[in-house]
Amino acid sequence: MFGRKSVAIPKEYEHFNQFSAEKERLLCIGSSTTECKHKVETKVDGSNKALKLYYPKNRGAKVMKYWLPMFGINDSYSASQVISSWIEVNDYYSVIAAGYCSSVLREITKTCQKNDYDEAELLASAGKIKTYGAFDIERLGYLVRVCFSLDLLSEQQAWDFLEQLWDAAVLHYDNWDDYIVSFVNGQEGLGTNWYSDTLVSYVQLKKDTSSLLNKYQLKE
Repeated sequence: MFGRKSVAIPKEYEHFNQFSAEKERLLCIGSSTTECKHKVETKVDGSNKALKLYYPKNRGAKVMKYWLPMFGINDSYSASQVISSWIEVNDYYSVIAAGYCSSVLREITKTCQKNDYDEAELLASAGKIKTYGAFDIERLGYLVRVCFSLDLLSEQQAWDFLEQLWDAAVLHYDNWDDYIVSFVNGQEGLGTNWYSDTLVSYVQLKKDTSSLLNKYQLKE
């Protein structure tokens, strides 16, 4: 099966995914989810730096047929409408139920210890961030990449959406640790494991000096 072997990304994808700093920084949004989810598809690291993801024809067809329709996306029009409305209605102020706070702390501690990463700053963020708005920001960052890669969004539409998401992240979070804790709050509150490796990828990217999350701060 395709998902069990490494895939060589065509050179044209590598050449395309070279951007100015002004654009590249926007790819921080969704970088952790993209890194973990697309790695499942391709077994290739570095998706956090890509706007255009590589899908072999058969794999792209499956994403179009089975995954995107779960969001109500079936064509270019619905892709734009779904993402636009999702950005507009995202809830940045509701907080997770108190009972989930301990689950968030456990998830952070477990992930950091497994990946040999000091959890102190993430735990400090968890002590103050109880909202879950970044859960949708981060997922949308990945969804925008997928829709663009499958020709459901133009490149300009993709950048415009990512810029809106970046602006929302800057408005609501002081740094990437606060942002990812808000993501984990949403994940734990909803009880979903579909994005469970996003925190793992976040920690791994923070350990990688070349990752976008280290290259660009959320607030300068």
